[in-house]
Amino acid sequence: MPSAEAKNGESAGDSREGSIDVEELIERLREEVRRSGSDPGAAPGGGSSDEDRRAARAEAERLWPVSADRSLRLRPGLRGGVGTPVKAVLRKLMRWYVEPVAYDQRSFNASALRLVDDLQRQVDRLEAEVEALRAERR
Repeated sequence: MPSAEAKNGESAGDSREGSIDVEELIERLREEVRRSGSDPGAAPGGGSSDEDRRAARAEAERLWPVSADRSLRLRPGLRGGVGTPVKAVLRKLMRWYVEPVAYDQRSFNASALRLVDDLQRQVDRLEAEVEALRAERR
């Protein structure tokens, strides 16, 4: 007995009702990710608006100071009563090992942000020069 697809003249791998616009689908997925907050700073179509750039910069400012210190979550019950002090002691013991890496990462992050700021100033200056040259030609 023929399947419903066979009755409609379609095979399992053949879609005749219309082709899927892959570019549109990717664009919709990018927009959904951007709106979800999972990818702040990413603009639709790969471009970058001033608002998106400011959002990305604010996120970078918030995240650049990497540290080995984080607050402990207190768990209820016996596991929390025993685990929290043990974790606190272990953190202090491991800090000598982790903190140099965090320090290096903070230094790199600060340098990268300074470099990005410098590049943005250069781009702004060059865009102003281009606009001035275009105005002279008119």
